[in-house]
Amino acid sequence: MPSTRRTSPAPTPAERKAERHRGILEAAVRAFSRHGYHNCTVARVAQEAGVADGTIYLYFQGKEDLLVSAFRHVLEGMLARMDEAVAPEPGAEAKLRRTLELHLGFMEDDPELAAFLQFQLRQPDESIRRAISGPLTEYSRRIEAIFDAGKKAGSFRPEAGTRLLRRVYFGAVDETVSAWLLRADRGPLRQKAGPLLDVLLHGAVPR
Repeated sequence: MPSTRRTSPAPTPAERKAERHRGILEAAVRAFSRHGYHNCTVARVAQEAGVADGTIYLYFQGKEDLLVSAFRHVLEGMLARMDEAVAPEPGAEAKLRRTLELHLGFMEDDPELAAFLQFQLRQPDESIRRAISGPLTEYSRRIEAIFDAGKKAGSFRPEAGTRLLRRVYFGAVDETVSAWLLRADRGPLRQKAGPLLDVLLHGAVPR
């Protein structure tokens, strides 16, 4: 009797190329996180990805292009998952809380990714800062939109400047994640979302 088991179709050349591209980006995140941008080489990234050095140059122009592309890959993926999870939340405060929980959760689940985002992207090179500004701006716009919606709904103080609120939000998140990464005895990170948001929204004054 002939077998009825179905086999998955072999990946197409385009699918194999996309998978290798993604694998190199993920290897770049790990390599830059472990060795630092300036101490890392394209050869280290290739070794981490399990490909020949020359293969990297089929996809990327060099180390700077790898860094920028890896950052865009990571942050655009984070934003896509955030959009899906945050959209059903009923109000601005709930959306802000969910966004913060997700951000801290992503960092807690992958400390190497967190170190890459927190430390390896603070480069003095203007071309790098300019190249990674796109996804950062998109994230900023999402946070500003939440604050604007909250002000219109009366959830947040209408006189508070949206840009100031956004800077306070990102400053608090940045400091919280950096301090967590530098601790030898890291505890849970996502659990800090509630206390952090409470201080962000209500300040240090007793209610």
